[in-house]
Amino acid sequence: MSFLAIFLTLFLEQQKLLSKLRSWFNEKMEAYTNLFTNKEFESVRAIRINFIYAIIPFLVVTIILMLLLYHKHHVIYFVINCFLFILCSDLLGWKEEAKQANPGSDFQQFVQTYATRFFATTFWFVVLPSSLGAICYLALTIMGKKLREKGKDSVVYTVVVDKMLFWLNVVPYTALFILIAAAGDFEEVMHYVLEQKKNFKLSFYFLETVLNEVAFIAIGKDKFKNSQAIEENEDFAHLRNSNNLFNPKVVDFVVALLYRSGIFFILAVTVVSIVHLI
Repeated sequence: MSFLAIFLTLFLEQQKLLSKLRSWFNEKMEAYTNLFTNKEFESVRAIRINFIYAIIPFLVVTIILMLLLYHKHHVIYFVINCFLFILCSDLLGWKEEAKQANPGSDFQQFVQTYATRFFATTFWFVVLPSSLGAICYLALTIMGKKLREKGKDSVVYTVVVDKMLFWLNVVPYTALFILIAAAGDFEEVMHYVLEQKKNFKLSFYFLETVLNEVAFIAIGKDKFKNSQAIEENEDFAHLRNSNNLFNPKVVDFVVALLYRSGIFFILAVTVVSIVHLI
């Protein structure tokens, strides 16, 4: 029934009916995660254990819901899980960020928002039982962001949090790479992704970097060109950061690419859900 939750969320977001509810929920999640982040950690192990402690209440509640409702009260079970998914996800928020995108350093932030708040949240909602995946992903992502900011100058904080976010995102990001390739220039994208094996790192920053490049490669290198000449060996990083060579319409191309990837993903979820029901 995951596809019904996704379609209902899309409908409510398009009607702009979720802003106040999600603001309230996000405030509660911020307060909850503060219980685990507003302290000083004495070791790397303490940070890791803290992440585990944070998801235990969600795991316990999920087990209780499944034991009490899953077999005898399917409708109530679905409504509760659908409601929690609606609170945790943000399927169309990346579109608003895309409208504000510019060739500066925050240009591709909307791509990361798409990957985390839409794709990864929905991916874990579908893969894990009940709404456990979505709410745990949201909580751990918020904690990771807080600890990242808290430990800007600490190598220990940076390394531990970056690796935690890597393991949290590596599977959904890999799936997203494949879907983006299918929605764009498949051969070029897969060639680039396979090439990254030699540069592979257990780092969320590495995943973010690869995703940024994949989004550009998938729409075709020629779409970056304007009237100025571009050398054949021009790399994507320089091309993307150059105001002179930047083509403002590239945002439209990337948005269209993400739309197609999202449609492929939702169709796949729908087919799997229907087959499972049959």
